[in-house]
Amino acid sequence: MDPLVASLLVVKLTALVLGGVVSLMAYRAYDRTRIAGLQYFALGLAVITLGTVLVGAFHHLGGASITLGMLLESVIICAGFAVMIVGLYRT
Repeated sequence: MDPLVASLLVVKLTALVLGGVVSLMAYRAYDRTRIAGLQYFALGLAVITLGTVLVGAFHHLGGASITLGMLLESVIICAGFAVMIVGLYRT
């Protein structure tokens, strides 16, 4: 395996774990406080975290172009941030 691809795999997996932990912590905070904004925050983080990892897999395993991968990743990040904004706006 190419060292650069191996490094990318390690970073993507680390991002998946860290994003999952932060999403879980936000959901647990929502569960304790029932502040709706925290629920949206947790969901938005989960969308961003899972989306970026899935786009990386789609690019490397599915053979998508770099430009398409970047486009999909940007769309997913925008969707995650939109979920967070909706949650903040509603609270």
